[in-house]
This record gives sequence, C-alpha cells and structure tokens, in this order.
Amino acid sequence: MGSTIKDIQEIELLRHYHLDKLNPDIWVDEEDLPSWVHDDDINTDHGGRLTPREKRSQSMDDETFTLSEQVDLLGLVKGNILKSKNVRGDTNLISSTQKSFSPQRYLHAVHADTSYDDLCVGVDRLKASIDQRSSGLKVLVQNNFDRFVSAKNVIDSVYDDMKEKTLNEAQDWGTHRLNNILRESYGKAHDVINPVLERREKIEKLRSTVGLLEPYRLFFNLPNTLQESIKQGKYQQVARDYNKGKVLLAQAFPSNASALSSDNASTHSHSSSNLIETKRKVFDRVWSEVERIVARLRADLESQLEEPWRGMEEHERNIRLLFELDTTTDPVWHCLSSQYRWIKKIMAESYDEQIILVEEMRKKEEYLHSQDMTASGRNTLYKQILGAVNSSEFETMFAKEPEVKVWLAISTGVKTLSELLLRLLPDFWKLATTYMEGKIQKVQPQKRRTGVNVVDPQRVAQCHGMVKDILELYSSQMSFMLINNLMPEPSRLQNESNQEQHNQDQPEISRRENSVVTAFFLGKIVTEVSNCVNDVNGLSLRGGAFMVLADMMQRVRWKFVEVVCELWGEDAKVFYKHEDWTLQTENSQITLFVSLFYQFHEYCLRSAYKYASIWTATTEDSVPNDDVSAVVPVQYIEKIRQTFLDALYSFLDGLVHLAFAEAEHPNDGQQETGVGVGSLDSLHGIKKSKVIDITELDSRILITISNLSELRSVTIPKLRSDFEKICGINLAEDGKTLIEVVDQLDSILFDDYIKRKSVVASRVITDGILYGGIDWHTVPKPIGVHSYINEALLSLVIVHAQISEIAPPLVSRALSALLLNMAQDCLRCFQQVERFGMGGMLHATVEMEFMNHTLAQYQTPSSDEILQIIYVTIDRAYQSVEGENLQNEMAALRKVLADARQATAVQFMCFKKPK
Repeated sequence: MGSTIKDIQEIELLRHYHLDKLNPDIWVDEEDLPSWVHDDDINTDHGGRLTPREKRSQSMDDETFTLSEQVDLLGLVKGNILKSKNVRGDTNLISSTQKSFSPQRYLHAVHADTSYDDLCVGVDRLKASIDQRSSGLKVLVQNNFDRFVSAKNVIDSVYDDMKEKTLNEAQDWGTHRLNNILRESYGKAHDVINPVLERREKIEKLRSTVGLLEPYRLFFNLPNTLQESIKQGKYQQVARDYNKGKVLLAQAFPSNASALSSDNASTHSHSSSNLIETKRKVFDRVWSEVERIVARLRADLESQLEEPWRGMEEHERNIRLLFELDTTTDPVWHCLSSQYRWIKKIMAESYDEQIILVEEMRKKEEYLHSQDMTASGRNTLYKQILGAVNSSEFETMFAKEPEVKVWLAISTGVKTLSELLLRLLPDFWKLATTYMEGKIQKVQPQKRRTGVNVVDPQRVAQCHGMVKDILELYSSQMSFMLINNLMPEPSRLQNESNQEQHNQDQPEISRRENSVVTAFFLGKIVTEVSNCVNDVNGLSLRGGAFMVLADMMQRVRWKFVEVVCELWGEDAKVFYKHEDWTLQTENSQITLFVSLFYQFHEYCLRSAYKYASIWTATTEDSVPNDDVSAVVPVQYIEKIRQTFLDALYSFLDGLVHLAFAEAEHPNDGQQETGVGVGSLDSLHGIKKSKVIDITELDSRILITISNLSELRSVTIPKLRSDFEKICGINLAEDGKTLIEVVDQLDSILFDDYIKRKSVVASRVITDGILYGGIDWHTVPKPIGVHSYINEALLSLVIVHAQISEIAPPLVSRALSALLLNMAQDCLRCFQQVERFGMGGMLHATVEMEFMNHTLAQYQTPSSDEILQIIYVTIDRAYQSVEGENLQNEMAALRKVLADARQATAVQFMCFKKPK
C-alpha cells in the first residue's frame, strides 16, 4: 500500500513540473519546452497526460523540423531562425522538406522585414546552392553508376522471384503468412491485454483509494517515521507522532457515520459502507504496526527503569514517555520498586565489603602481635600519638600503626555507607514524593474535574515503608558496625589488659587500642554519621521514617560516650606507666608526665562531650541557638563528670604507686623515637636539662611531691575550669575534694621522706646525748660543741643537697620539718637526762643555740616552741652549785657559740639565708 501511494506522488510531481524522470540531467526553461506542453487543447488521459499515440505524433512532427529548417534557406539570417525570428504557428509550412511547404508563408514568417536587394542576394545564394547540390548529385551518379545498375538488377531479380513464389493469389499476394501471424498475434494479444485491462481497473480503484487516503499520508508513513525516530533515540518525537496518529485515527473514524443514517444517502449507503470498511481495514493494518513498534519501545523503556546506573532525570523522562505512549502498567511504581530493591542490594553488598576489609585488618599478624612492643616503645608511641592528635596530619603520621589501620578501615566503611545512602536516597525520595503528590501520573478523569490526581493510599503507605526500610537497613548496618560488632561492651574492657580474646564471629576491641586513638576516630565517625543524618533530615521525610535514624543516633551517641569514658578511665588507671621521669626544661622539678596527663585528660573530656552534644534534628526540633548544652541529656553529663573525677583519682593513685614502687628500668634521659614521628619533646620544643636516678626512692618521692604541687596549683584548677566551661556545670565541691586528696597524698609522701631522712639525725642525736659517754652532771664547761650536733647537721646538709638537686622548692619545707624532728629528738633525749651540772647545762644550751642559729631560716613556730620547751627542760634538770655566776658564764658561752659557727661556716654554708 505504501509503494502505491509513493508512485502516485511521483506521477503528480512529474506532471506538475513537466519532467520525464525524478532526476533530470539538464535544466529546461519553460519557453524551451515543446509546444504540446503549452497547448491546452491537446488530448490527455484521465491523469492529464498525453496519450502514447499523440506523444509519438508530436514527437515525429518535431523531428521533421531538422537542421535545414532551422537554418535560413537564403542565408540571410544567422543561427536558428525559429529563435531569431520568433516563429510561431505551424512549422511544417516553412519546412522545405515537407509537402505542405509554402514559399510565401516562409518569406512572410522569416523575411517579412528583409529588403528587396537582400532578397535578390538571397535568391542568388539559393540558386548557387541548388546548382551546387545538382552538380554534386551528378557526380555521385557518375561515380556510382555501376552500383546503381547492379542494384537495379538485383531488385528486379528479387521481385520476379517473389512474384513467382509468394506474390500470387494462392498466397494471398504474399499476405497469407502475415495474416496467420497477425491472427496468432491477436490471440496472444487478447490473452495479454485482458489481464492488463483488469489490472488497469484495479489501478483505477487504487488511484481512487489513494485519492481518498491522501489527507492521511502522515498516518500511513507513521510506522517508518516511528522506527526512524527510535533508531535516532528521539523518544519525545516518537510520543508526539504517536499521539498525532491517534488524532488522525479518531478523525478518520468518527463515533458513528451520520451519513449512513440520512435518508438522502440511502441510495449509495451500501457502497459507502463498503468503502468505509475497506478504509478501516487499511487503517487497522497501519495502526497495528504502529502499536507493535510502540509496544516494543514501551518494553525497552520499562527495562530501562530497572537499570540503576541511569539518573533519576532519565527515569522521570522515561516515565513521562510511557504515560504519553499509553502504557497499561504503572511505570512510576515499577521504577520505585526496582530502585528500592537495587538500593537495598547495593547497600548490603557495600556493607559486606567494608566488614570484610575490617576483619582482614584485625586478623593481620601485625595487629595481633601489636602488644609485643616493649614498654618503652609503647610509652614513646603513646606520647607521640597524644602530642599529634590535634594535628591535621595525624592519620598520615601514624598510618602504618596496626591500630590506626583498623580504625581507618572502620572510618572508611562508615563514610562509604553514609555517602552511598546520601547518593541514593534523595533521588528515590524525590521520585516517591512526586508520585505520592500525583504530579507524574497519567491524568485521571477525576483530576480533570477536581484538578487533583487521586493516589492509592496503599501505594503511598508502601512508599513511606520503602524509605523507612532503607533507613532501617542503614541504621542496622551502623549499629552493628559501631556498636555490636566493633564496639565492645564497656564491662569487657576491664580484663582485656591481661587476657586478650578473639572471636571471629563478633570481634572486639582489645586493650591494644588506647582511648586517644579511639576518641580521635570516634570523633570522625560520629561527625560523619551525624552529617549524614542531618542531610537526610533535610529531605523532609514523612511517615516517621526519619525517627529510625534519630533513634540510631541516640544509641550511637550514648555508646560512644560510654566506650570513650570506659577507655578513658582504664587508661587513667595505668597512665603512670607513661612516666619516664624526664624533667621539664622551664620547670626542672616537674616531669613532662604532668603535662602529658593534662593533654590526655583534656582531650578525652572534649571528645566525650563532643559525642554527647552531637545534635540530631528531628521534624519537631529546632536548632538551639544559645544553649547548646541544653540538648545534652543529664545522664551524659553525669557520666562524663564521674569519669573525669575517677580518672583524676586513678591518676593520683598512680603517682603514689610510681613513688613507692621500684622502678622497672633506670632512666637514661633518652626517649625512643617512633617511626616517622618525632618525640613528644620535639613536638613541644623541649630540651632535657638533667637526668635523675629514678632507682632511688628519695628521688622518685621528691619528684612526685613536686608533681603533686603542680597538679594542686595549676593542672587540677585548669582541668576543673575546662570541665566547667565545656560541660556548663560547677565542680566546686568536687574540686575541693580533689585538692584535699592531693594534700593527703602529698603529706603521705613528704612525711615518708622526712621520716626516713630524720632517722640518721635522730640516731646521731640519741647516741650523742644518751649513749655518747657524756655525763651531763659533771661535764666541764664547754669550749666548743659536741660532735654529735655537727654530725646531725651534716646529715641535713646531705638532704639539702639532694632536695636542691631534684626539687629546690621543697628545701625550706623539708629542712623546716627536719629541724622540727631534730628539736623533738633533742627534747626527747634531754628529758631522759636526770640532772645537769653547770657544764652540762651550758653544753646543752650552746648546742641547741648552735642548731637553732645554723638552721635559723628554717625555723617555724613549732620548732621555736620545741626549743623553748628544751630550754625549760634543761633548766628544770639543772642543779646549780653555790657560788656559780650564771650571767658570767653566759657571756663566755656566746663566744663559744660564735667560734663554733665560725669554725663550721663552710660546712653549713648551704643553710645560710641568701642575701
């Protein structure tokens, strides 16, 4: 059918432009066309074309007007006389080769304006030309006379022979055979022409049908047009053409042919009905092909809706195309269902991949044997980690550490899952929202009336359910990765420092991991998860879906606080192991251990509060502007406060343990350097100034006392201020209790040191006063002091030197305490002397004055009070003899005291008060 229409179109085109074929070789002006083209009276067939006979006749007439007629016979007109003289009318009248040639008409047509003289010249030329042709003919006859005679003879012979054989009556004068052939030809022609005539009748019917279907040319070309557009990917054009085809189909067949019901059309109703039925069949065939093509396109578009790599914009375009192509299914729901299944699948696969990566890290030998590092190596690494934890290059600096590798794998897994959710959920929710609001579905009849597309409530609930399922999957993955799988229960951490457990089904954090590294990566993780949750909240989810994430954040939030607090407290208990007795340069009586603990304690405090204060928006919440702590539950703050205090108490206990416990190794003043990382000293620009022998108990106690003093005056108040500023609560009572504990520990350590240092002086004094062979009743008047007092004071010189070397600020306090103990020892011993004579009383007095003057700058009210009691005791035991002048003896005694002090000035120069 399509080829027939195309042939008709080509014929019409050739007829309109007077062409013989669609691709002519030359251009022909209209004036150059044959005269039959312009002749309105020529015979044409039903299509307006010349009949074959008339064409041949016209062509023969044109051919008779040869070159000789186009050239002037008189030689006066140059070129084509038809064009030069614009000859019109019958050209046969001016053609010399035609019987109808008329010289008068020729002269009139060609030489109407030629002068007489020119005509005379032309006549002469014509005569000369005729003479020339005649002479040429004569020469031709002369040259070929023999051939002419021979040919004449042959012709006569042939004629005689034909007359004898065929040109007779028996042969119908030579036409018998020809008549037989003609009769046979007639029969054959009849057999051939009849089918042609029948086909011509069919062609006429087809022509009439084509004429009838001419207005629907676009409709019949629709299959080819659709296929070409599909091939080029112009799907929108396909939809437009398809809908145009539906309009044309509706126009071709109205609801009921009103013409058939008209009484005036009853005479031809039957023929019209047949014609309409024929037309309907043709249209149905074309439309069935269109439907087949469009159905295949629908199937392709529906399959594209299942391809997850296509963008949501492309999915929406395909959905709209399917609606325009009259799909019988719901493409939006089909796309949502496919996307929902794919999102859950890709999230599950990604989660499994991340879990496997973490498991592989935890099973590596370097991680399993990370505890095999030496104590000094662990301490050095810990200090390096703590010193660099606030650096932006922390992960790069420690990327080779097994513990950091595991945390990097966990952090990467959390980030990957969060980014995957944020990449997939927004487009899905956008399409679901558009669907639930009825903005993308095919327009329903009720929408035309009400302006609102009614969506099935069950489908709306299913959309909310799918979004909720996706969020629940993400929540369960995060919960398992961060809580159930990778985060141990806090109670399990207590025994892991001594016994490591490894369960392949549910691996747990062992004590290989310290609180600083854990807090650092938990901070990154909680920020990543919180940002993801808040971004999801920005989608304005409905149906309670977002509460799944809000609940998950609360669980993660509390677990992070709980875990970091547990690790914080556990590390504080063993933090004393990081003491390497390296003194600060700017304050040489304090070790770097104090500032190290401050960094550790302050970082854990900030990290714990960061997790507790992570704010997760809900649909009912508003962002707090002023009081951020208002969103931190009370139990979080209380948990942090309790851990903060417990960690401080544990640290203080560790200090006492350090002081009294035997040192594991002597301190050589050198620190190990971690791989690729400088020591803590280099991070703080500190140079070690001196080395203390920590194998000595006295050294450890003095340094610990100095550290306690630093804690009491600087570190604890600063930590308390940090806590109050961060958490927004007052620690006045707890701070007071802490200071009391520090004072108690200080007293324990100091008293222990003084007690041990007082032993030497006490023994010397006791031996000198009671067991040195001195008879205090009969001893002569003093000319100097006894040696025991010098020995006792020399023991204090040693103590002074030791304290001055280790903790100079403690010198005054220690010497004052030792002076008090010496005075008490003297009082105890003198109380045991039953009686003093003049000499004994003077000896005891000068020796007490010597001790008092030598240690004058360390006197305290208590020591002065004891000295006064000693004097009273001596005075009470003194038995005077008649005639003794005590005043005169006291003057001599002052000289003895001066001489003794002068003699020992160098020995006891350390006790001299600096000017």
